[in-house]
Amino acid sequence: MQPLEMRHDWLDYNGHVTECRYLQLCGMATDNVLSYIGIDSGYRSKFGSYYTLETHLSHLRELHAGDRVEVLTQVLGADDKRLHLFHVITREGEEPAATGEQMLIHVDASSGRSGPAQGSVRERLLELTRLHAQLPRPRGVGASIRLR
Repeated sequence: MQPLEMRHDWLDYNGHVTECRYLQLCGMATDNVLSYIGIDSGYRSKFGSYYTLETHLSHLRELHAGDRVEVLTQVLGADDKRLHLFHVITREGEEPAATGEQMLIHVDASSGRSGPAQGSVRERLLELTRLHAQLPRPRGVGASIRLR
């Protein structure tokens, strides 16, 4: 995702970027992946798209208006129906400000139920998954929330 400047209207009452915007950044990055693998309006109307089943956000640092951030996304895994993504939101030139892990499911356009990705979308996704499997596994994958 191209670097994006945090806007003043994204701030909460503490002067920090509000938590829902971190999720929005992850959603934008997910949309970029879906576009890259070929999910466009034609594909969506004929075959469907991916829907988010679960998201885990970890807020590591505060973001403020004027900060420029980028989101790097790694495909952790995919099969016929599921897509597992990990997003890292980074303020330019600094350590990560947040991470977002997502599990998505492909939903068939005609049935409204889960169904396999089709054609070149499936092929591109599996190729991207194969390439990303060579990358180091990001820190924080599979984190859970609990009191110890």
